[in-house]
Amino acid sequence: MPSDPVAHPSRIILRALRPVPTPVRTVPHAARWRVTGSGEVPLVRHLRRQPYPPAAPETDVHILGGRWPAAGSAELLDAYRRAAGRPLTLVHSGAGGGSLLRGLAAGDGRSTTSVALHEPTPAALHRVSGLLAAPATADELTVAADGTVHAVGWRATALPGRTPRFAGATVLVTGGLGGLGSRVALALAAAGAVPVLLDLRTPDTAPPDVRRLLARLRRRCPQAELHTVDLTDAAAARTALAGTRPTALVHCAGRIAGGTGVRLGPAEIDTLIAAKVATLETALDTIRTERLRAVLTFGSLTAHGAHPGLAGYALANELLHRATARYAAAHPAVRCCTAEWSLWSGAGMARQVARGAARQLGMVPVPLVTGVTATTRLLAALLDAPPDDAPPDSLLVFGERPGSQGAWSGRPEGVPGVDAALVVPAGDNLDAAMRTVAEVAAGSATVEPDPTAGAGTPLLVRATVTGDGVDCVVRSGADPEGPALRSSRYRLVPNPT
Repeated sequence: MPSDPVAHPSRIILRALRPVPTPVRTVPHAARWRVTGSGEVPLVRHLRRQPYPPAAPETDVHILGGRWPAAGSAELLDAYRRAAGRPLTLVHSGAGGGSLLRGLAAGDGRSTTSVALHEPTPAALHRVSGLLAAPATADELTVAADGTVHAVGWRATALPGRTPRFAGATVLVTGGLGGLGSRVALALAAAGAVPVLLDLRTPDTAPPDVRRLLARLRRRCPQAELHTVDLTDAAAARTALAGTRPTALVHCAGRIAGGTGVRLGPAEIDTLIAAKVATLETALDTIRTERLRAVLTFGSLTAHGAHPGLAGYALANELLHRATARYAAAHPAVRCCTAEWSLWSGAGMARQVARGAARQLGMVPVPLVTGVTATTRLLAALLDAPPDDAPPDSLLVFGERPGSQGAWSGRPEGVPGVDAALVVPAGDNLDAAMRTVAEVAAGSATVEPDPTAGAGTPLLVRATVTGDGVDCVVRSGADPEGPALRSSRYRLVPNPT
């Protein structure tokens, strides 16, 4: 008897990790160093007092301070170019930049290290000087005042599960006309919030699915607002946001550029940084904050690890995380969290540009409805959770498929543009198989059939999330890229929470 493909449908679920400091044992190395960067700082003075070993390996050291400088991209790219075949170590006191170096080095096969030095005590300076020629052991090392060394480790944590209730709270959503921002705004309105959308674009330039979402938002929440504003322009932001007193801010704004094998220049990287970081800082500097209780920023897991072709995007997200953390430290009454997502399925800036890199990294896309639901619950927890149950200030959130149903053609990112695929033996229930594949692609959403046409002997079913629906196409297994034998469209319907 043919198996029923719907009997045990495979689902993409979300997992979350929180960062924890992890001790690292290091072996000191002597080095012949050449310093570029921020001039007379304690580390440079310390190095100049040390014997210069004549036979040690040569290494370049680039030094940055506590904030990313205006010309930081050009500075670091130039330091990387000048280092040529030598190892390069970045030392900073909070500015960051390691993600950019790791991405560049991953494409070139070179050695780079990033070290955070916040307190230049004698013990810390001595430890850093021994790390200058050491091989990289982690994404970034942090040297404490007592000289101990830590890397960023990750520990599993539960995502908030409570049903969000916002009861008239005003929530500012930057990037509100993006594929993610518009959907988050609609979900917030469904939970009782009054969204205020900010975007550089106008509705008439938005994609059709975003315009439909905006119309639904206006019907559901007539009080919702939309402001067309360039948040990198402080004067324009002051005009647009005068008097705005939000309860929370969800920062979805940003841009992406890159792709496997792509090398960006400093101007392009600075544009990516401005779209992520300057927009957040301008919004927070402009709004009235006496009612502000939560800030949730959308980051990316590319900020960690080494991602060739996405080094500029990774840097923008690293600096976004650091900017969010600085704001949290300066405003302890406001709960802040950076959700560092993997690739989203069906929407989001990175969907097409980063798909090739995502396949190399083994990312399972975050289903659209699942991710939006997690976002609203995370914001609700930032607003209302008791102190001992509050979300951490940073979370890595990614999709995971804990098993499979049938003979899958590969992980969803294995075929460009395809979110799920299933080989269906002749004689099996094709309608059931198509619905199963659509549900897997949609994650935790319910799908309702909207059949179009088709006939033939089915062998391969593929599903792709596009806007508010899932498109299923059946093709011959002997010709997977050939003409469609049958197709159906399913409409995404969020499950009640």
